[in-house]
Amino acid sequence: MCFTASVHPRLVSTMNIFGALLLASTVGGRSISRSNGLAGIVEGKTKLTFDGAGNFKVVSFSDMHTGERWGNGSWADWGPANDAATQNVHATVLDNEKPNYVVFNGDMMTGENVFASNATNYLDIVFAPTVARSIPFSCTHGNHDNADNINHQIEIEYEQANYASLSYTRSDAGPQPYGGGNYWVPVYAKSTDTVPAAIMWFFDSRSFVSGTGNGPGPIPDAANFYWVDENTVPQYIAAQRTLMEQQWSKVPPALVFVHIPVQKAQILAPLPSEGDHDDEPDPSTQGFLNNDYTGLDLPFWNEIIALNGGSDGGNVLAITSGHDHGESWCARSTDSSGIPICFNGHSGYGGYVTTHSAMRNGRVFELNLADLQGTVPVVRTWNSYENSTTNDEVVLGPDYMAQFN
Repeated sequence: MCFTASVHPRLVSTMNIFGALLLASTVGGRSISRSNGLAGIVEGKTKLTFDGAGNFKVVSFSDMHTGERWGNGSWADWGPANDAATQNVHATVLDNEKPNYVVFNGDMMTGENVFASNATNYLDIVFAPTVARSIPFSCTHGNHDNADNINHQIEIEYEQANYASLSYTRSDAGPQPYGGGNYWVPVYAKSTDTVPAAIMWFFDSRSFVSGTGNGPGPIPDAANFYWVDENTVPQYIAAQRTLMEQQWSKVPPALVFVHIPVQKAQILAPLPSEGDHDDEPDPSTQGFLNNDYTGLDLPFWNEIIALNGGSDGGNVLAITSGHDHGESWCARSTDSSGIPICFNGHSGYGGYVTTHSAMRNGRVFELNLADLQGTVPVVRTWNSYENSTTNDEVVLGPDYMAQFN
């Protein structure tokens, strides 16, 4: 996590929002038009489907922090060893869990330490265990992925150009180059279906970590933020949700991924929830700058509530973040409108370490078709560790932490 020393004027995006029924985007270096306006229905991408037992398993990794090569202002030899250890963590978790999908939920690299000439190579390091197993994947991007020599848009375009067969990452809305990684991906019960059984939403919480090797530099005005862009993304969510209701007669259950946690995570952190609480998100959540709360994260949060089907609607299965390495819990209460908020823990050997994050992990979500078809959908989740153990398994839904709802 990182906070800046000054507040710059808000960026006013010039990007149009797609309320109309024609949407253009870029996927794998190609321009894609979607006549039905549903941004996640991308021609040429393999349909993601539940398996024969009706399950779809997702593993989410956060805070890999590859490329961490500087120590006390000089070149450090522990960076490559840490990157190799991170790959071993991912390989172990993937082999134990055998997921259908992988999410890299931000801070894939320590961007302030990388050089422009090879910055994208650190994405290759992060992706390698997943690509070697031919598992499809998506990315969100974190504050350390925006720095002097790298930014989110460069990373998205590199991913599209080099991993088109497995990557579902896009840039549908939001200000470029620092905050455009906002999109959704459908998952179908079977390949012949036209209406998804579930949707994974991905959002870009922006922000910027300055300095390459020899210290900090100026923060670009367009990157001095710690929340999802309030000028474009809420409208994008609303337009897509309306089209889903019109064309599918429903909004499918949702998993939401965003690197910097939503502000409501602060309220849930003190509750007695399963998982580690080494690194409570206070004030390292959306909407804060210089330890002052701006409230500018609320347009995004209000659209998440609408996606949930209103307060206590239950349609958002979880909103999951990284950023705070020592947090690996899930919690839910009326203060979060009944929306479960989860943390991934720490999957990388770069970045700072807390007492309980020394054993690296990924967070697992197991979606089940029967669980999604109840009056209120539910999802199982747990943490899977590099020592081949699991812990903190809970079922997120109306019965989880019921005493606080």
